[in-house]
Amino acid sequence: MRRAVAEEAARAAGAVHMRYLGRSLERDIHNENRADYTTEADIESQNAVKQAIALHFPDETVIGEEDIEARTRIGEMLDAGCWLTDPLDGTQEFAHTNIGFSCVVGYVGGGQPLAGAAYFPVLGELFTAAAGLGATLNGAPIHVSGVTRLERALFATPQSNSSTQERRDRFAERMLKLLPHIEGFRMPGSASQMVCGVAAGRYDLTAVLGARTGPAPDRPYAGQPWETAAFLVIVQEAGGAVGSQDGGPADLLGYNAYAASQSLLDEYIALMAE
Repeated sequence: MRRAVAEEAARAAGAVHMRYLGRSLERDIHNENRADYTTEADIESQNAVKQAIALHFPDETVIGEEDIEARTRIGEMLDAGCWLTDPLDGTQEFAHTNIGFSCVVGYVGGGQPLAGAAYFPVLGELFTAAAGLGATLNGAPIHVSGVTRLERALFATPQSNSSTQERRDRFAERMLKLLPHIEGFRMPGSASQMVCGVAAGRYDLTAVLGARTGPAPDRPYAGQPWETAAFLVIVQEAGGAVGSQDGGPADLLGYNAYAASQSLLDEYIALMAE
């Protein structure tokens, strides 16, 4: 049931995306970072997600990326159960009329991601998963590539659009360390495009090279749980391996690496720790 509702909510947001796509929209810039902003399409698509979920679960909490105050309390909600959404993952792609943006919706209960969906309206691709029930793309089962070594891996990563020199330097240093060991790399755009690409076997590994090393300026954690919840269940149900980028277990509140196999993930984590 929750998987179907996540799908419905993601599609509802996708309809909003398509209405706004190609328009000139005002940008609400965050933390003086010109590459990090919100548009009217983000806000309206988040409302669409909440309305779709409320039709089925009117008493359940839904927290979106644009809920600036509420998202500071996500850590408190994970055990009790809540819905999390990135209503427009890839706002920068959307603003430039690139096609790799999506709506991501996930449900967490007992501290574990239980269902998730990511809908790419221009591509017409709906990735979904539920714990113990596998992952699908437009209803057909998907599976990771199974690649086990970095030397055979196609790595996907977002560019570092941080406003801090420290994170830009970290991105460059880690990329230079990784490049001699992989088959190739791509920067396709939104995080959901890369993570869902791993689940479908299009990429073998994805991680954020310029990840924060401490809490974000506007919340008491580093990561982006409004998208991570769905990402974790989609990749794991597609047979992939997920772990924190610091070498620990997957972290809903932190940054994770998503891989086609546990051995590939272990090799990546070990290399980055050198």
